[in-house]
Amino acid sequence: MLPSTALAAVNTAEQDPLNSFMWPVYRERFLGDAPVVFDERVIVSAPSFAEDSGQVPIELDASGLETSGEPITDIIAWVDLNPIPRLFHYAPMSHGLAKLSLNIRLEQASAVRVAVKQGDTWHVGGTYIEAEGGGCTTPGIAGADNDWENTFGELQGRLFANESEQRLRVRLSHPMDSGLIPSQPAFYVQSFELLDQQGQPVATLEIEASVSANPTLGLHMRPSPEGYVIGARDNNGNRFSMGLQP
Repeated sequence: MLPSTALAAVNTAEQDPLNSFMWPVYRERFLGDAPVVFDERVIVSAPSFAEDSGQVPIELDASGLETSGEPITDIIAWVDLNPIPRLFHYAPMSHGLAKLSLNIRLEQASAVRVAVKQGDTWHVGGTYIEAEGGGCTTPGIAGADNDWENTFGELQGRLFANESEQRLRVRLSHPMDSGLIPSQPAFYVQSFELLDQQGQPVATLEIEASVSANPTLGLHMRPSPEGYVIGARDNNGNRFSMGLQP
């Protein structure tokens, strides 16, 4: 039974607070027939207007759900009106927390959704971003910068620690070509994986080409005294990795 404060924060799945005609489509595609509630504890922060539709920062904070002690198993995000709607699927596993940030592309003004699965239920939050558009179908850095190959695959990161959590900031140099531009094939990072120092996976993040070029992630993790190894893989089979210590 949810406490009264939590009950006040949720709505039934039929009452879409963003009033998007695409909600029923993606509710079925991404969330299936599991129970769904709109929940104010799933906080999605973003600028109200995207000045650069190719680099739009969004931030998720669903830490309010973690106070119940019930594990969060999956986090899925999408943009209702993008040609590639899904942004990411995050599995926090043993160490990930329900807080993360990254930059995305917007093809046009749209609702942006995040669904957090706890137990059998999806808790959904979102926001609406105005945009001039074109973020998914304009040439990426591979077309605009002839020198991009010199930095391709560079993985940079830092780990910031306090007593309760560790925050990882990671940036991978990669064009993230969507494949939506004629004569430019899809070439994008597909996944990131966090490993402990024994090589065991502790969190995984699958992303799509709707994430911005040079993907930059902010991940919040439970403390690991020895730090982490982070690896990434793109759709051409290239692999990248580095270690991060407190």
